[in-house]
Amino acid sequence: MTTAPEDSTTTAPSPGDANSSDTQQVADGAALLRSLATSIALLPQVPAAEGEERPEGAIALPVIEQDGRRYIPVFTTEEALRAAGADPGTAVRIPVVELAANWPSDDVWLAVNPASEEGLGLPPDVVRALPVFAGQTGNGHGAPDPTASPA
Repeated sequence: MTTAPEDSTTTAPSPGDANSSDTQQVADGAALLRSLATSIALLPQVPAAEGEERPEGAIALPVIEQDGRRYIPVFTTEEALRAAGADPGTAVRIPVVELAANWPSDDVWLAVNPASEEGLGLPPDVVRALPVFAGQTGNGHGAPDPTASPA
């Protein structure tokens, strides 16, 4: 699983000193975050213990630990969830943007598809920024798309 750097502040390179590779990496990263923010994730659930009753609509946030860091794992496909050994039948489907908007802690990261080589770890500040990416249009500036028809 790849993790984002601790210092997740990203500044766009100035046109004079940016090479096209750096600019493309920033664009690719923004596109990845935009795609993730607008997706539905599968959140593994452990059945409630016998005699324990969860409030209706409540979800449990599973936490895994790796290298001393705590993560909440989510999966983008049932196949990825199965590969991690979880049961898709007990998983909750949740919009990533909703999970991000209610992120529980500054010391818990998000693990996207943690059992795969393409897995991604995001620090809490990036997770909390995902709603901003969900609101962005393809123009990459967060502004309304002037070519979009009014709602």
